[in-house]
Amino acid sequence: MRKYLLASAASLGLMVAASGAAHAQAAKAPAPGQIVVHLNGLLNDQINMIGATGDSIQGGNKLNPIGMSGFLRLYPGFDGTTENGIQYGVATELRTTYTPAGVGTHEGFGAEGGNGYTTLAIRRAYGYIGTPQTGFVRFGQTDGIWWLLATGEYYNFGDGNLWNSDGGVGTAVPSPDAPKGLFTSAGALYTTNKIVYISPDVDGFKAGFDFEPNSNAFNEGALCTIGSQNCATLASGVSGAGSARRKNTITGGLEYSGEFNGTGVTLAVDYLHAAPIGVSSGTFTVGTHSYTGYKSMGIAEFSGQVKYAGFTLGANVKTGQVNDGYHFLLPGQRDLLFYEVTGIYDFGPYTVGAYYFNNQSAGAYYLGSGYGRTATNYGIAVGANYALSKNLGLYATYLYGHRHQAGYNFITNDSTVATGYDNVQSQAFSLGAALKW
Repeated sequence: MRKYLLASAASLGLMVAASGAAHAQAAKAPAPGQIVVHLNGLLNDQINMIGATGDSIQGGNKLNPIGMSGFLRLYPGFDGTTENGIQYGVATELRTTYTPAGVGTHEGFGAEGGNGYTTLAIRRAYGYIGTPQTGFVRFGQTDGIWWLLATGEYYNFGDGNLWNSDGGVGTAVPSPDAPKGLFTSAGALYTTNKIVYISPDVDGFKAGFDFEPNSNAFNEGALCTIGSQNCATLASGVSGAGSARRKNTITGGLEYSGEFNGTGVTLAVDYLHAAPIGVSSGTFTVGTHSYTGYKSMGIAEFSGQVKYAGFTLGANVKTGQVNDGYHFLLPGQRDLLFYEVTGIYDFGPYTVGAYYFNNQSAGAYYLGSGYGRTATNYGIAVGANYALSKNLGLYATYLYGHRHQAGYNFITNDSTVATGYDNVQSQAFSLGAALKW
């Protein structure tokens, strides 16, 4: 029942985006009546070299191509077994957060006191309970079926972040130039409070579903003022609540894993449906058009993996009624299509891997905008890793990205002076080390 990305020693400690997702229960359940407490961690640091279209077009500012990036993540929790064999536990993930540039660290006590900055945040925090015979339920800020019963997306080579970055070199690429993809592992999904069920394994098949009443984490919107849109349970609001907030998100999935003549095969299909916050005022305006609300979200995910003699080949395809970043669509905007293909080879202490993704979406287009109807984003990631031990690894990462949407200026985020800036690209290279315990 535990979601693993199996890796050689070279990639241990480098499964950055997935590492918090991986822990669903103990690999070996504690003896009845006992618990096992753990405090794992991961530190990454790297030196980056970046070149992008917008480097010298920042309103008179210019960016240095050389920089460093890094992060610390902590994974406290425990696993236990009751006297009658029920397994249970808690898993959490604390991450270094983002703050403005300056000198040293920005320390504070949150928005209600101090300067509004804090250096660690709770990214995941959930409990689980169940048995291998009945399946497992998890609840809290957790990954859902969208990730737990899917494959074809990997974070066990290079800096472990690649283009879906949270602290790696991909984050350091200026955001207007960094390609966007509808990746399965997304903070918009796994940081929210939900309940998840995964069935026991039956002849290689597992099924599951989850329910998320609203798109908030612990205590977000819990201090609710009547008449305010700052309530987690908001169902409708004046002019709605934007394209990102969800309600009543339901996901279902089915996964099969088997082995044939030494070749491991995994296939999965998932479907996610969500409703937008309603518009109590009747209509709202975007550009010159009025709308009564956003369209509901419906996305299908198809993924597969083949493993043989150290080689892994994976693919992930998503299509449906959604925009970039898991945002809702307006009437008149096109559906999204995303696909990703990855190849990885593990041999001894070494891992090498590469992927290509392509994302076709509505992007910035809306009726009457004058922008091209399709935003095209694609990215290439290549990584190599060497494990000095199971707790210490060195890595190199190369990224290339491209974005295009006719008539849209990615640098200024509007249509002004669009010539040349509706077609942007970026490259990045990094060398770093990861330490895991």
